[in-house]
Order: sequence, then structure tokens, then C-alpha cells
Amino acid sequence: MKLKVLSVNWIFCCCLVAALQKSTDPPTRPQIVQDAFNNNTPLYYFGLGSNMLRSKLENRSSQGKIEILSMEPAVVPSHRLAFNLRGFPPLEPGMGSLEPVNATSRALMAYNKPECHGALVQLVPEMYERVMKSEGVGMNQSGYEEIVVTAVPYDPRKPPVQAIALRAKPHVRLRRDPSPSARYMDILRQGAAELQLKPCYQEFLAQHPVQILPTWLRRLSIYNLIFTFSLSNKLKWRGVSKMQSWLLFRVYVPSNASWICRHGCSVCTAGILLPGAILGSAIKMVVSKWGGDFPPFLKRMMDLLDDPLVAAPKANAETVEPK
Repeated sequence: MKLKVLSVNWIFCCCLVAALQKSTDPPTRPQIVQDAFNNNTPLYYFGLGSNMLRSKLENRSSQGKIEILSMEPAVVPSHRLAFNLRGFPPLEPGMGSLEPVNATSRALMAYNKPECHGALVQLVPEMYERVMKSEGVGMNQSGYEEIVVTAVPYDPRKPPVQAIALRAKPHVRLRRDPSPSARYMDILRQGAAELQLKPCYQEFLAQHPVQILPTWLRRLSIYNLIFTFSLSNKLKWRGVSKMQSWLLFRVYVPSNASWICRHGCSVCTAGILLPGAILGSAIKMVVSKWGGDFPPFLKRMMDLLDDPLVAAPKANAETVEPK
């Protein structure tokens, strides 16, 4: 009997060790990525969000300018543009992700065809890796995973190619797309125009609902972000931000919801953010008084304190019922 118990315990321990080892092992990257690095050959990346804008893509790495071999419009069948990568509402509720059309995640507003348009970018392995690092790929708790898709160039003379796109990982993948921020959507619209994507797809982006924030709520969000970022950066603890995120998504409604729902959401959101915003405002005052400096990320956020685009200008804020 004792031998049987010991055997069961031993098997359990082996399974536990194997599970722990599996959870800590780095994720296996797609074969075409491995082949490109092993052979030092270029590979294709499909950008569908802010990376559709060439200047944004070229300057997104802290390691220097990203050199692009080629960049052209293309379409990926059987996938859609999603905004289901969990962000930090209400400032940036969701970020762009490529989602299979048959997945369970639902769109707030769907394009009229089961396809996603974007930028087909050819990069050498070193430049590709800069793009991936700037997106957090390969880091602990990364929000994106690399997936292989078939991208069809607009140019009919060119054949379809295998490309890498980014999809939100399950632990940060929202079940329903929120409204993207006006700031983020404006970059997508600029990129789509620059690439000369099909007019019907550009119209889809133009009509997609964006997050409409009153100035006071935007300022609360940014001051709270200063507090939570400082807490996680200095103390290496994200408990407050995780709790806030959980609460904020429980009260969140998209910008095309009814008036009463939107205002109820604003009141609840303000109640969640207010304590952190007060502390964040105090941190900003202290740092400014003592001549300190904020990390680049927080500087970019503080630039949005008085940015009217974040509040969604009327020209870009038309709400459309989701299809």
C-alpha cells in the first residue's frame, strides 16, 4: 500500500515538474521565423494596426530606425482586424490584433468581407526582431503571439506569401472588441490612406466607433496611469493595476452604447480611477518640483493630457451600430 502511495506521489511530482518546466520554457517560434534566422534570409510581416503607417513602423524601436526592404498593401483571407488585445480603459481600451473570423471573439463592427487588409512588410531578421521586441514578443507576460498567415499582395502579378502577423494571446484576449481610442484609430486611418488600401476598407475604418472621452475623465486616466506605472516600475508590483483593469472592464461600455450606459460607465470609471489619480497627480508635482524625469512611456501619456484628438473630434467620432 505504501509503495502504491509513493508511486502515485512520484508520478504527481513528475507531472508537476513537467508542467512548471513547460510554463517557464520560452514559446516556440514559427518555423519560418526560425528558418529566416538560421539562414539569414528576409521574411514577411503583416501589419494591420499602427504599423501600417510607415513612419510609425520605422521609428518604433528603441534600438534605432527599422529599415524596410519593401512595404505594400495586401489582404489576409479568413481573418479580421480585431481590437481585442486588452489595454487600459478608458484611455486605450483595446489594441489591434489579427483574429480568425471563426474565432469566438466578437467584433464591435465587422468589415463586410471575411478578410483583413494591411501592410505586407519585408524585413531582414535583425529588423524583424526589432519590430517584435517593440511589440513585446518574447518577453514575460507578452500580449502578442506570432502566427503564420497567407498574405495576398494587391499587385496581381505577385503570388501569395507566408507572413507573420500578431494575435492577442488568450490571457489578454477580450471576448468582445472594445472601441479603440481616437488617437489609435487616427494612426490606422493615416496608414490605410498612405498604403492606398481599398476605398471600402478605408471607409470601414472611417466609420468604426472610437472611444469618446470627456477631458476630465481623460485627465483622471492619465494621472492614475502615472501612479500605477510608478508603482509597478519601482516596487515591481502590479496588483493595483490588475485589480483596476478587472474593475474597469466590468463597467466598460463601447462608445456606441446608449447615452445612459455611457454616462453610467463614466461615473463608475471615475470612482475606480480617482484614488490613483490623486496619488498620480502628487507624484507628478513632486517629480517636477525636484527636477526629476519620467520614462518615455509616461512622457507620451502626459502629452495626451491636453490633446484634443484623444477626446475624439467630431469628424472621427460618428457612432455606427455594429454589424
